Amino acid sequence: MLFCLILAGKMAFAQQKIEKLQYAKTEIKVPEQCEASSEYEIFDCNGFSAQWLFLKNEMVEQNVHQQLFSQIEQQMNFKTKKELSFNSQNQPFTGYEYELDNGGFKIIGFGKVDDIFLILNLGFDKKTEKNKDLNEFEKNFITFVD
Repeated sequence: MLFCLILAGKMAFAQQKIEKLQYAKTEIKVPEQCEASSEYEIFDCNGFSAQWLFLKNEMVEQNVHQQLFSQIEQQMNFKTKKELSFNSQNQPFTGYEYELDNGGFKIIGFGKVDDIFLILNLGFDKKTEKNKDLNEFEKNFITFVD
């Protein structure tokens, strides 16, 4: 009886597995072999990570997105930085691609999805330059402009 109570207590406090990500108004299924940290971030999903932050219109008018870009950049150790335009959910984004000191790559972008401003922070284990380098899950967040 005591064992059952302990087991039930542990199960009650266990975090439920997140099966869908909430990307603006779009729900994205988490791949079977991956685990999401929250509905707004997924780390190390076969060498890919994504997290995003929604911004209110007033925040954009006050250039909060530029301040956030600067803060994110200050926390990274990178070799190179280049401007980048891409799409997310078929909407235009602008940002930067960083080659990190550890050999990985980051893409930080700003744009609108479903009429909601957001900053998108993507991580890759290897360089991705073309849509053929992306899997279907990754294409939910980024497609390259030809």
